Amino acid sequence: MKKLTTSILVALFSVTIFTPTHVEASWLSKTWKKVEKSWNEAGKQSGSTGMSGTSTSAIRLPQRSEYPSRYNPGQIVGQRPDMQDLIIAGVPVGAQYSEIRSALGAPTEEKMYQPGVFGVRNIFMRYGGITYESVHGNFDRAGLITVVNRDAITYRGIAVGDSLEAVYKAYGRPTHINSRNDWFYGAFIWASDAKSGITFENDGEKVTKIRIINS
Repeated sequence: MKKLTTSILVALFSVTIFTPTHVEASWLSKTWKKVEKSWNEAGKQSGSTGMSGTSTSAIRLPQRSEYPSRYNPGQIVGQRPDMQDLIIAGVPVGAQYSEIRSALGAPTEEKMYQPGVFGVRNIFMRYGGITYESVHGNFDRAGLITVVNRDAITYRGIAVGDSLEAVYKAYGRPTHINSRNDWFYGAFIWASDAKSGITFENDGEKVTKIRIINS
């Protein structure tokens, strides 16, 4: 581009040599200023384009291979999360079914358990894409909350369908990633049912299911 512009200027300069002396002497200097301005603008544009290309960097997400495949039996891994991270739709994990009904009204679907002498109790309540259910025989409380669509978001703003990059920005590095690539944040005792935290099931890119447990 500069070579072409320079050739044009040489031709223009040659023309000015053979023009009558009454032509304004500042014409060539004005032309030079116009060309220099176009060069500067072109340089700024290409420079800004280059910077925009180099400033964009993808976040490197944690990988399953970076975590142990097993721990010592009975080993405690991670830390119990804050209670606010164990709440969905205003209901905390471990809430009694009567409390859930008081907070959310009649469920879309529910299932009762009749253990005989213990009476009739709830073991399952569903509200759209949110399910509250008992775990390990505790029929009074919902120890597990599962979210399968965008009917609810976590305390930190993550919903089913959000990217793993969004999860990483909101929660940081997972406590553990299992063989199914589930991202878990919280605490658990290896080789036991003791677990407290939030799991983001995913397809490798986006969240497909959210599970909050306290058992």
